[in-house]
Amino acid sequence: MLEFDHLPEQFNYRDAQMKDLACCLGPALHGAKPVNTILRGLPGTGKTTSVKRIFAEVEEATKRIIPVYVNCRIDKTLFDILSKIHLQMFGNSPSISEYASQQIHHKIGKAMMERNVVLVVCLEDANYLLPDKVLNSVLSFLLLTQETYPGTKAGVIGTVNNLETDFSRELDPDMISVFRPMEINFPLYTRDEVHGILQDRIRNAFHPGALSDEILNLIVDRTMSCGDLRVGLDLLRTAALYADQEGSMEVSSEHVKSANRDSKDMHLDPLVLSLAAPELGLLTHLVTLITEDPDSPLTSDMLYESALVQMDITPVKFHQWIRKFHEMRLIHVSERTVGHLKKIQEITLLYDPVKVMEACG
Repeated sequence: MLEFDHLPEQFNYRDAQMKDLACCLGPALHGAKPVNTILRGLPGTGKTTSVKRIFAEVEEATKRIIPVYVNCRIDKTLFDILSKIHLQMFGNSPSISEYASQQIHHKIGKAMMERNVVLVVCLEDANYLLPDKVLNSVLSFLLLTQETYPGTKAGVIGTVNNLETDFSRELDPDMISVFRPMEINFPLYTRDEVHGILQDRIRNAFHPGALSDEILNLIVDRTMSCGDLRVGLDLLRTAALYADQEGSMEVSSEHVKSANRDSKDMHLDPLVLSLAAPELGLLTHLVTLITEDPDSPLTSDMLYESALVQMDITPVKFHQWIRKFHEMRLIHVSERTVGHLKKIQEITLLYDPVKVMEACG
């Protein structure tokens, strides 16, 4: 109930996104090609849950659509992804004799023709396939299958955590004209939404009175400081484990504090991994400056002037990335006035600098 991959019975605050995603898949219910889609949002904003819920609904409603979920952090090659499709279509992984991607491609394409089914593949963290043009190869197989196997239809749902990823610049021009995805944006949950989601989980996972409103608000505050709903879910789970170890029937603030030490940093890696290389460079430089002089406040002007020596960055791009780090809850940017007119922005790192540098590699 409190695990990240649990599909809740109630999935609130994403009605608009679910409706848009259902519309994109709608044509496949009638045997037509679905609309290719990109789900864009920071980690912990409901992208994966949306896909898994709608795939579950599809599998219950029809056999005409074969939904395939692929985690591109794990499956990073064309062969890996074809193997996932093979498993979903045939119930097993490819045999040793079928290990050539071309052979698997032929088997899948032929089966799609014979069964008259529509293939829909979700590429979770699709940006992991951009190096070495793997995504081009995958999209070519999925979206151009109909040229070799007439009548076959396939669609792609890609999720990306990096808000700056521009597929129109990353993909080959001929593939862009075929892909042409609709984008669905997943904003960060508001405080009220985080409160509502965690409250629903508590009702289902805890006995009455085990977690007070005061403790729930404390967990919500910690969750909002990180900007990732998964932190709140993990805090609930870990705090409950600490309470259980003590034989307590109620979760206390001390249990939450202990859980927070365990939970906060575990979501740092996914945040950092969602950054593009230039963004990662700026974040690393920011942490270096803070580490070198931890007692002095770091302003955005100081950071920009120093970063210019290390990297090629425009003022517009710099402020875009700083705003992104702030929205991701990696840093906090506060503004204060010096003198009568001058305003300066002070930057505070919200994670342990050593932990951030470790995550940056």
